[in-house]
Amino acid sequence: MGGNPIQFDYTVVATVLSFLLLVYFLSKLAWKPLMKMMEERRTNIENMLASAENERQQAEKIKREYQEEMRKARQEAQEVIAKATKVSEDRAKEILTASHVEAEKIKKSALVDIERERDRAISEVKAQVADMSVLVAEKIIRQKLDMKGQGELIEQFIQEVGEMQ
Repeated sequence: MGGNPIQFDYTVVATVLSFLLLVYFLSKLAWKPLMKMMEERRTNIENMLASAENERQQAEKIKREYQEEMRKARQEAQEVIAKATKVSEDRAKEILTASHVEAEKIKKSALVDIERERDRAISEVKAQVADMSVLVAEKIIRQKLDMKGQGELIEQFIQEVGEMQ
C-alpha cells in the first residue's frame, strides 16, 4: 500500500454528478408541477378568504337590514297600540256621554212621572176634600145643628183632612 497518498475518489464525483442530475430532473419534472400546485392552493386559499370576507359583509348587511326591520316593526307596533288606545279612549268617552244622556232622559222621565203622580195625588185629595165637604154639608143640613155643633163638625173635618196628608 504504498501508493499515491492523494487518491482521487471517483465515487464522490459520481455521487455529486448523480445528485445534480437528480436535482435537475426534479426541478424540470417535479418542481414546476409542485410549485404550480402550491400556487393554485395559495390562489384557492386567497379566493376562499375573499369569499369569506364577502359573505361576512353580506351577513353584516343582512344583520343591519334585520335590525332596521325589527326597529320598524317595534315602531309600527307602538303606533298600533297608541291608535288602539286612542280609539278605546274615544269609545269610552262616547259610552260615558251616551250613558249621561240616557241617565238624564231617565231622570227627566222619572221627574215627569213624579210630577204626574203628585198632581194625581193632589187631585185625589181635592176630590176627597170635596166629597168630605159635601158630606159635612149634608150632615149640617140634616142635623140642623146649632153654631156650636157646626164648629165641632168643622174641627173634626180639618183633623180628618190633616190625617190624610
